[in-house]
Amino acid sequence: MQNAKFSRIFPKIYKKIKNAIDSKAEVLVSYIKPFEELCFYDDFMFGVVMQDKDICKEALECMLGFKIDHIEYNEPQKTVAPLYTAHGIRLDVYVKDSNRIYDVEIQNKDEHDIGRRTRYYQGMMDVDSLLKGQDYSELKESIVIFLCRFDPFKKDIPCYTVRRTCKQDASVFVDDAAVVQIFNCTAYDEIENESLRKFLKFVQTNKAESDFTRRLNDMVETQKQVEELKKTYLSWSLHDSDVRREGIAIGEKRGEERAKLEDARNFLLENLPEETIARCTGLPLETVQGLAENLKTKPVHAH
Repeated sequence: MQNAKFSRIFPKIYKKIKNAIDSKAEVLVSYIKPFEELCFYDDFMFGVVMQDKDICKEALECMLGFKIDHIEYNEPQKTVAPLYTAHGIRLDVYVKDSNRIYDVEIQNKDEHDIGRRTRYYQGMMDVDSLLKGQDYSELKESIVIFLCRFDPFKKDIPCYTVRRTCKQDASVFVDDAAVVQIFNCTAYDEIENESLRKFLKFVQTNKAESDFTRRLNDMVETQKQVEELKKTYLSWSLHDSDVRREGIAIGEKRGEERAKLEDARNFLLENLPEETIARCTGLPLETVQGLAENLKTKPVHAH
């Protein structure tokens, strides 16, 4: 009722607001990658494929270089929010064995926050364990693994292993039982171990060149045939905060460009010099000149 009243009193303003909202919604939906085009490295598909305990176990052994006796539970996209006031974090793959807890994350874009992100994830995993009745002395070793399809530190190192050390004396070992392994998948060619090299290459390029990566690829293609999974993916995507934030940012950028074009058009109608208009709006001079030519061929009619 209020919307109808507002639209009657301020029809032009209402139309602009509605168009802006529709534009952002359209950008958000168009930004979601089609389900049929998902690869192993896409966040949703990565979590789905790693639900298979045998595959998850083999992937962990491949990345860490040691055998894992078994996996006790496997919770893809687990949301850890142990405190009412805390922000929940969604873990891509959260598993444990007899001695350790593992979190495996796939990262396709450099958000420039990987250090604080790993710290937060590891802290929340510990709190999650402690609230289940464990004493801090009983905390299992936690290993956070990031598979990055970019080099987060620009050092061309294929695997950055991070542990707490003493600044004054690096030989002092702080046994906090917390490890962070950050794989730079762009440097897969630098890996000596053939299994790991081909696994990282698959993550980076989607090219399956080993028995294991071919199994991964086959599972991805199999999952794409599950109609229910497609519906789940669409629902998951629409509620994903990262997608929403990026989609809105794209929409806002497009809105700003449209506003600049509208300003330039109005300035041209006031017969301001094209160079001045380009300088004031930030548009390329060629764009302003194109608008001017368009106005000459399409005269403005009075309303």
